[in-house]
Amino acid sequence: MNCIEAVREAFRGETGVLSTNDVITRIYSKHPDRPWKEGTVRAHLIGLSVNDPTSRHYPYARRHAFLFALGNARYRLWNPSEDGTWVVTPDGVRRADDADGELAEAAEAVAEAQDLVEAVSEGETPLMAMETSVSLERDLERSLVMNLSLLEPGLRLYHADGLQGHQLDTNVVGRIDILAVDQQGEFVVVELKAGEADERVYGQILRYMGWVKRELAGGKPVRGIIVANSFHERAKYAMEATPNIKLVRYEVSFRFLGA
Repeated sequence: MNCIEAVREAFRGETGVLSTNDVITRIYSKHPDRPWKEGTVRAHLIGLSVNDPTSRHYPYARRHAFLFALGNARYRLWNPSEDGTWVVTPDGVRRADDADGELAEAAEAVAEAQDLVEAVSEGETPLMAMETSVSLERDLERSLVMNLSLLEPGLRLYHADGLQGHQLDTNVVGRIDILAVDQQGEFVVVELKAGEADERVYGQILRYMGWVKRELAGGKPVRGIIVANSFHERAKYAMEATPNIKLVRYEVSFRFLGA
């Protein structure tokens, strides 16, 4: 277990606000050998907060951010639907609604993607053609979290009982890229792959689906969506035996213009 996982463990099931000292106390009660210094825990709380202006100094932790800073060393779980999304700028962080530059490009890419979504006969969907430079999996994930209806109408990010469905750490079978809920209230596990996906991704998403079925679904159906640029033939054969898993293909194109 690393410090990020220890902080996540301290907030598991928490619906209220924790101070830095509360988090440190919980971590040290679980790990009496104190493998992380107090200063390290404090730094991780900053880095894991989507809206802390100094979180930009902790890029690795920020990639896993799931906290919302309330000031005075107090934190709670981040609720994207209420707290909004946040973007790093040279001055710190800004709420997505107000940010420009990188955010504007991302929002434009999402809008373009919506216009380009179309079904094809084989059940795979060309998902997005972004005319901008992207860091594939990261930007794809960000775009989908911002608007899951790109995958299917009515799909929304799971958020309940102190858990939110973006990079959901199961602590058992790994970290789920996106856990969503559809229009019927049923769970949808979304696994993202940059480039080609082979049959191994099926073992991965089936583990996630099994965990969701056991821990969260309460008897409701659980299905999966694998998003990749292409699919190996072995993956397509695996799909024949797993009708509750859908393949969705994204496309990325680049356009270079003279100055």
